[in-house]
Amino acid sequence: MNMKFFFKVLIFDVLIMSLLMCCTKIESYPNTPEVHFKSYTTDRFIDNSDNDIKLAEIIFSFVDGDGDIGLRQSDSLEPYVGKYKNNFFSSLYIKSNGKYIEVKNIFLSNYTIPYIEPKGQNKTLKADVKITFEYTNSDTLFNYDTLMYKYYIIDRALNQSNIDSTCDIVFKK
Repeated sequence: MNMKFFFKVLIFDVLIMSLLMCCTKIESYPNTPEVHFKSYTTDRFIDNSDNDIKLAEIIFSFVDGDGDIGLRQSDSLEPYVGKYKNNFFSSLYIKSNGKYIEVKNIFLSNYTIPYIEPKGQNKTLKADVKITFEYTNSDTLFNYDTLMYKYYIIDRALNQSNIDSTCDIVFKK
């Protein structure tokens, strides 16, 4: 008799827990993405062609309420042409004499975050993104040991996120 009572209580508890889990409030976020800088790492090495290479890797998080982040390889028609063929945009700043100077006319600041499909009923996407920038000793930037990036992302509806920035990114000599 105790065993039947135990199973009834167990089934009742499982049903209550299932109902509570189904009724948990889904957090709501705006459809415009939001980015936040998290961290960076740097590395320096000599490649197979004897080039001195500096790598800066930044990690940032994003949240997007409707989950429309990323582009498919097939996204090559309007509006995903020209500027919008990429969805990560950054500006590079070098630190010289204690002040930041924006580096203009450099082709290294735009990337494509791949298509991400949210699963389930809640379409909100939260993720960390890692972007790696590479500099060789032939780049004029190579002589600077401190950099900073300002960056933003654009979702598939062409909503632009906030503009965030990294901290000082310092290369060891």
